[in-house]
Amino acid sequence: MPQASAVEVPLFALAFGVGLLALSVLLAWNVRKLQKTAADYYLAGRGVGVLQNASAISGDYISAASFLGISGLTFLLGFDGLYYALGFFLGFAVVLFFIAGPLRKFGQYTIPDFVGGRFHTNTGRAVAVLCVLVISLFYTAPQLLGSAKILVILTQIPYPLAVALMSGSITLYVVLGGMRGATMTQVFQFWVLWSAILVVTLLVWQGGLPYGKVLGEIQRMAAANEHTLVPEGYLGPTGGQHLWKSLSLLLALVCGTAGLPHILVRMYTNPDRRRARWSVMLVLVFIGTFYLMTPFIGFAMKYLFLLTEAGSTSSFNTLSTQTIDWLAFDGQNLAVPAAAMHFGGQLALGIAVAGSLGAVLSTTAGLLVVMSGALGHDLYYNLYNPKASQRTRVLVARGSTAIMGVVVLLLGLAVEHMQIAVLVGLAFAVSASTLFPVLVTGLWWRGMTGAGAIAGMFVGLGTSLFMIFGKDLLPLWLQMENPGGVSVALSFLTIFVVSKTVGVAPDDVDRFMALVHGTSEEQRLRSAGELKSRKVFVDWPRR
Repeated sequence: MPQASAVEVPLFALAFGVGLLALSVLLAWNVRKLQKTAADYYLAGRGVGVLQNASAISGDYISAASFLGISGLTFLLGFDGLYYALGFFLGFAVVLFFIAGPLRKFGQYTIPDFVGGRFHTNTGRAVAVLCVLVISLFYTAPQLLGSAKILVILTQIPYPLAVALMSGSITLYVVLGGMRGATMTQVFQFWVLWSAILVVTLLVWQGGLPYGKVLGEIQRMAAANEHTLVPEGYLGPTGGQHLWKSLSLLLALVCGTAGLPHILVRMYTNPDRRRARWSVMLVLVFIGTFYLMTPFIGFAMKYLFLLTEAGSTSSFNTLSTQTIDWLAFDGQNLAVPAAAMHFGGQLALGIAVAGSLGAVLSTTAGLLVVMSGALGHDLYYNLYNPKASQRTRVLVARGSTAIMGVVVLLLGLAVEHMQIAVLVGLAFAVSASTLFPVLVTGLWWRGMTGAGAIAGMFVGLGTSLFMIFGKDLLPLWLQMENPGGVSVALSFLTIFVVSKTVGVAPDDVDRFMALVHGTSEEQRLRSAGELKSRKVFVDWPRR
């Protein structure tokens, strides 16, 4: 494999990167004494405002897969990369219309809380914990991969050391500050990464490569068969794969977004339902502008790469040997830093490095909070020691965070040679096949049973993992980059069939629906003489 060329470490990038880490730890240290209850640690006291939460959610969501991976995939695969950008964006529309408001009104701590409380089943809670951990670990590993790749090409330090530095720093400030500390740093980190991608995009555009010209030139080269490095179907509507497989990928990304535990848990941090919905609406604006910019960078670098390989004599359109080395070494993950270096030199590279670190820090912090909640709140408190004091619960939460930090470090070491966005796409497949079907049907279908929820999660988890890791055992038509089209459908079908044949809906389903859907459901119950006062169900989930 080609080796990435070393460069002199840009002082701006180094200072900004160290500054991000130092500020994160400092903020967490300042709020460490505020973590007096489990709600403080896991949910920042449920007092996060709309703009602050929207920025934190966007920072939580725009991971290394988005900052580095989308541009890398469009550089490598063309139109296929756009499916990731489109799916990541559309998923939040599903969250806005079907999940954000009702889930916030439910008002607990975690997604397993929803399964356990909605269906009154500890078995369902435990299965949901398993799904949360699988999704979160799939999602966390590539974040460390992205940050480590950046550190390696800049400093030539060993990859394991780079992973250790990142995972150790993030674990430290989450242990200290919990969700409150993570939120404060995520807000700042989001605006760093969004500004960084904007700067790189403007540099490319001002460099004489507007969007239309880039796509037109690549299309012309592909049609004239001028260069064998343009993959077949690079700019086609289904990319390089069949329509069925492209739609399966898109379905997994859209539904997977609406089931990501580290995103959904942030609905609980808003004070009420209205502000939770407004937060999601603002997120659509933030991430929508972001996902317009990242594919453009990937296409522009592909065009310049093709020109250079074809022997272009223009000094402006010819990439340096160093940039070519980066793209040949790991173009699927390094298109953004390469573009920054080519168009803006060391200063722009520093900005891109700061943006990528911001993406990694914010997302990994949110995932660690969610994983610590799965261990400390769902397993320890709800299933093992319901009488634990608030102090004990906070200590367990911090210990759980430290444990998951070690696990994340080991996973980061194991995925060194994988593609960031593809890894995250697999996390989305599991999320779409497990938590998303249970959330949507649980929130909107009163006939759903606990047995249906458990069976749906098991089938979705088993199917998605088998189709990912046992792909070679399947017939060719089922061997796809992302199995969401199959596993999501099977999960929904299982929930419906099992709910219709096994068990009955919980006795208090009417009170649940009144709680999460509000006025219209309350009016229906009052007219039927089943509801005299809202007080009869307002505390229902905590009983």
